[in-house]
Amino acid sequence: MKLSDLIKKRVSVNKFNEKEVDVELVKKLLDDAVYAPNHKMREPWRFVLLEGEGKKKFVSEYVSQVGNLQKEETKQSLSKVFSAPLIVAFIMPVNKDYRDELEDLQAVAALIQNYLLLATEANLSTSWKTPKYIESEVFKEVIGCMPNEIVVGLIMTGYTDLDVQPKQRKRAETLVTVYK
Repeated sequence: MKLSDLIKKRVSVNKFNEKEVDVELVKKLLDDAVYAPNHKMREPWRFVLLEGEGKKKFVSEYVSQVGNLQKEETKQSLSKVFSAPLIVAFIMPVNKDYRDELEDLQAVAALIQNYLLLATEANLSTSWKTPKYIESEVFKEVIGCMPNEIVVGLIMTGYTDLDVQPKQRKRAETLVTVYK
């Protein structure tokens, strides 16, 4: 498949079937995805994979540490993202230099796009989520972030029975300014 076709085929999917995702396949996709551009070869990323019993334990641990007032809201919010058979958390270090941190964030975003395209090529369905709770200290602690790290996003990964079609996008020609 041509790259342009693969880019257009990639869609966000939020409903997955029960089929398990092979962790080794995801690791292979990540091995390829790390060939994203990154300034000074800092490679500012690491990954946490949550699946099966590990995913259930993570959710239980996180919910148990959230205050009583937030428990129901937290369960509902988590149930949406964690309905996927496998979740990939993309984690990066915080950089004290604003410019370096911005470049690192852009590098992780490029890596995530690589992962999404590779997953599409492997007939996996995905959705990139950035729920507010990934910023909470409790979430970061439970997922294993160091004090100097943040979660950039959670990628829901699995298989779907839905026939999801790409949504129409604006034509680039309507967005381009050319200076001659």
